[in-house]
Amino acid sequence: MKTSEFVDRFARVWNEKDAETRRTAVAELWASDGHYANVSQQFRGHEEIDGAIREAYHDFVAKGFRFTVHDYHENHDAVRIVWHMVPAAGGTVAAVGTEHIIRDENGRIRSDYQFMDMNPS
Repeated sequence: MKTSEFVDRFARVWNEKDAETRRTAVAELWASDGHYANVSQQFRGHEEIDGAIREAYHDFVAKGFRFTVHDYHENHDAVRIVWHMVPAAGGTVAAVGTEHIIRDENGRIRSDYQFMDMNPS
């Protein structure tokens, strides 16, 4: 899978409304023992990662925001994604984050470390 497609799919999973579609996307993007860490918690495996994404969806997307990719870069098996959280109806960027992702030999996420560059106000 091209990096641009991977990045698009990664962004879509955070905005996905349908729970089953989101679970399927998590299983397709992350390795079965994949790891996701935000600044306060760590999650391992599809079920925990899906739970973290579901929580972010309810906290932000369900309340009128969208996650969009601002920029990304690839370095062998690593991908750095800079994302923005913006009002779905348009407006000022409400949060900015950076994901540092390492993919396995199948292109699935082995580890994903999230850094907040601008916290939601």
